[in-house]
Amino acid sequence: MEEKRCIFALMKRYIITLLMCIPFITNAQNTMLAPKHYKVGVIFPFEEKTERAKKMIEFYQGFLMAADSVKKEGISLDIYTFSSGTKEAEIMEILGKPEISTLDILFGPVDEQQLPATISFCKLHNIKLVLPFTNGQSTIDNPHLYIPCPNNAVTTAEAAALIAKAYSDRNFIIMKSHNENSKGTIFTQTLSDMLVKKGNFAHILNIDGDESTFEAALKLSKDNFIVPDNTSIKTLNILISHLDAFKQKHPDYNISLLGHPEWQAYTSTLLNSFFAFDTYVYSPYYYNALATNTRTFEQAFTKNFGKPMAINFPRYAMMGFDLTYYFIHEILAGNTIRTKQHVPYQNLYKFTQDTDNGGYCNRFIQLIHYTKTKQIELIR
Repeated sequence: MEEKRCIFALMKRYIITLLMCIPFITNAQNTMLAPKHYKVGVIFPFEEKTERAKKMIEFYQGFLMAADSVKKEGISLDIYTFSSGTKEAEIMEILGKPEISTLDILFGPVDEQQLPATISFCKLHNIKLVLPFTNGQSTIDNPHLYIPCPNNAVTTAEAAALIAKAYSDRNFIIMKSHNENSKGTIFTQTLSDMLVKKGNFAHILNIDGDESTFEAALKLSKDNFIVPDNTSIKTLNILISHLDAFKQKHPDYNISLLGHPEWQAYTSTLLNSFFAFDTYVYSPYYYNALATNTRTFEQAFTKNFGKPMAINFPRYAMMGFDLTYYFIHEILAGNTIRTKQHVPYQNLYKFTQDTDNGGYCNRFIQLIHYTKTKQIELIR
């Protein structure tokens, strides 16, 4: 794999190892496969001294690890890496470079003022454009555009539809907090609307309600889903405290918590509570710290880049790996060269076309279920 331009000294040793790889593999019958060759661009504001730049660098490191993996399967890549800056003039300078018009796929940029020119350029030159850190861009009349991380409205709609379909017979109770946030409110309102279509409805309960209020809303004859309208750990701690007290006096009630992707960040302190309350968390990604493949990836990342991944939800290096691997195999190679199924480390993708001749949005969603038997299962 040839690296055309790299601005990160900390990655040089790793990239050099990629240059030494022979781009072919054999399949199960030992038949030589013709090497596949693609040109890939990455344009992010890497040189910023910001937290978002750190995340993008880690995403790029995962990208490089995926590049290392696909070359073992008969795919060679030319990678063109640029730091975008933030202004329109800076992206125009990059787009003016002759090699950019020959790309098969481009990841980035990020800043709003740089998107129109990039989108138009990629459409003109038939380049697939992936925007991993941008979720509000319209995909109308642009079949080359891919949105891996959709906005909250899309994510919550997919989650609400999955829950309403699978659990419409449960007793849903929405807990109103003092500090509701937009994401929590969008989800609970969308879920309420979906339940109405299924012939059910959600009860509304104040999180500070007394025991008699809780008892009136909960049902002994049904499984009860408790859903807070807030994603914060403060609200979750208050709710768990109230439910603990209620369960001590009323152990016969079946109670489950239903919550938001942000709850994955709280497992280090609340895992036992998640198990105790049979918790379901909707999320487009899942970081499983206990999985063997997670530990393998983390060890490889530390070895390659000299430090462990930053603690973020999601892990950006895993996101970079999974997204890159997906696009190289599924979109560019058409899944014609892989000899075995890759299990994503964290992110799965299900891209659907929003409109005829339009772009694609990832609509994958799952439920992470923390069972009372202290198991974790994924419901998709």
